[in-house]
Amino acid sequence: MPEQHEWLVQLISKYLQQTLTASEQQKLDAWLAERPENRVFLETLADEQQLQEKLQAFHAINRRRLRALTQAKLVDRGLVQPRHSHRIIRWLPYAAAAVLAALVGAWYLNNVSDVNPVPQIANVTPGDIPPGGNKATLTLADGRTIDLSEVQEGIIVGNGITYLDGSSVVSREAGKSEKLGDGKQVGLTTYDLRLTTPKGGTYQITLPDGTKVWLNAASTLKYPSRFESGERRVEIEGEGYFAVAKDKDRPFTVVSRGQEVNVLGTEFNISAYDDDATVKTTLVEGSVQIINLVSNVIRKLAPGQQVSTSGARSDVQTVETDQYVAWKNGVFYFKNTPAIDVMKQIERWYNVEVIYRHGAVPKDTFTGEMGRDVSLQTVLEVLKMSGISFQLVDRKLIIE
Repeated sequence: MPEQHEWLVQLISKYLQQTLTASEQQKLDAWLAERPENRVFLETLADEQQLQEKLQAFHAINRRRLRALTQAKLVDRGLVQPRHSHRIIRWLPYAAAAVLAALVGAWYLNNVSDVNPVPQIANVTPGDIPPGGNKATLTLADGRTIDLSEVQEGIIVGNGITYLDGSSVVSREAGKSEKLGDGKQVGLTTYDLRLTTPKGGTYQITLPDGTKVWLNAASTLKYPSRFESGERRVEIEGEGYFAVAKDKDRPFTVVSRGQEVNVLGTEFNISAYDDDATVKTTLVEGSVQIINLVSNVIRKLAPGQQVSTSGARSDVQTVETDQYVAWKNGVFYFKNTPAIDVMKQIERWYNVEVIYRHGAVPKDTFTGEMGRDVSLQTVLEVLKMSGISFQLVDRKLIIE
């Protein structure tokens, strides 16, 4: 937000916290007296504050409604910077602080003309970058690529390929062949397809057997145009959430870096990015069997368990699954998450490059939740309040 607006954000924040000094109260009173609209605006924020408290109480019961919290134009009283023994951050309050900044900025642009603001020490505000969205590329058997619609959320593979609303991506009449470039015949012949999301992209696909897969940013799913009798087999790079259709006669196999996951019908998440030290498979429902392709060690998981595969090792632990599948529901969810892992998520979702100026990655951990549908500036407001120093130059996020 422009520097001249920050004084008002600070005053309103302190007003909502009831921590205004006498001189600050005088400044706020003077602003309120300038025009009736100013007082109405402040009262509106106060009303939304009461709503925020109710929503937070609901949030404690149902985390999956987080998106509603971050989308709402709400303000939280808990804007005071916390003590950071481990820099544990309550993301919602800080996200709300950024929302307050945006609200005041919009109000200022729409309602203030010849008003001289009270000067304050300016904070450096980086250029804004929007969040990721529905972005993916479909690669056909002949190598031809199709940039999928950003207004659609996913595709369905069947007799042809359609979007979720039924509109066509690639058509094919059942029992007939169609040339898809270079004279190559497809039709009922099984051929491989690829669905690839870039940084800042996510997409959903329904496979020919009814299995649904959600791809996170910077991921690729390789799958057949139809499943033959016997095994159903796909490959993934990056991260995907699988809701596998039950079929006792055809096991479902997911191949990722260094492992195979064998299932009949279940829901699980695989995170297999090349720049991560381990591949993490997290089971939400049902059961899975993970085969380490290096050591041939077999691990079986129950719901709420996760296997971490690295080289010949396959270690099983009990986890809170929400942390590992929140991205599918449009949420950042951190629980004692190392800073380097937080930065990787920021890199992938906002399509930026994170650079550590002095080569040392912060050793702090983060705990909290916020929606992924917020701009990068909102996330950076959180980082700034946590004490992390940074610069944003084009799409390079430089950590001091």
